Amino acid sequence: MRRLTFFLVGVVTVSCGPGAAQVRSNRVQRARADAHQLTAPRQAQAYAEVVHAAHVAGDYKADPGALALHTADVIGVIDRAMPAAGVDAPTLVAWRGLMFLDSGQQQQALREFERSFQLGPNALAGRSLIVMYGSWNQAQRVGEVCAATVPVLHSTDDKLSLIALCRRHTNALSNEAEMAWMSPELVAWYQAENARRLGAEIDALRAAREQAAHQRRVVRQNEQCTATCKEEGLRCLNRCYGGLECKDRCVGINHACLDRCSSVAYEQLGY
Repeated sequence: MRRLTFFLVGVVTVSCGPGAAQVRSNRVQRARADAHQLTAPRQAQAYAEVVHAAHVAGDYKADPGALALHTADVIGVIDRAMPAAGVDAPTLVAWRGLMFLDSGQQQQALREFERSFQLGPNALAGRSLIVMYGSWNQAQRVGEVCAATVPVLHSTDDKLSLIALCRRHTNALSNEAEMAWMSPELVAWYQAENARRLGAEIDALRAAREQAAHQRRVVRQNEQCTATCKEEGLRCLNRCYGGLECKDRCVGINHACLDRCSSVAYEQLGY
């Protein structure tokens, strides 16, 4: 007997390709070749990005010398790309600072991040300075950088992420102190956006619960429908008195009944 069944299918993909570290190493080599072939802001940043990603992943732990070589090479590429940087100059200088930070030269990194931010507030230098000032408990400087960085961010997610970073690195005790650097307009926007997102989450949760309840009702109705099909099938067979043609007809009737149950259930579920 057929019945409606709800199930999830998981697909597992097995890869026999290179490991993640090798993939990152290949990306570093490709980005290095591209940056040396065409020393321009885009290629310089791409090179810095993959070296930084490999550093964060721990790929250089076994070979600190390689990290020193790659970060120094990136800095050289950035320096050669600077004359054509234009409005991208602050971001390139920030990447320069990040290369110094990755190679353990914190004071040089700080100078570059501050120089980058003086050239023009940007997300990379801003986030780096917020973390560094916060680690030294310089709440006022954290607030200054935060207030200058938020306006240059384009997406709502980026702004909310930065505000969360700022609040955390003020090391303040109260919500009011965490948000003291924010303008009244920014506070109003922040609260309204959080309220909107909370409302959307509540609506989504309510909709998911209603959908789950609807599915459970459909399943119960389908079970009742199939049970009725079984009863009708048995009554049909009881009237056959051993006739094969009659039994086949009863089986066909049963299958048609089950198909109707499934069709109704799928229609109710929107399939």
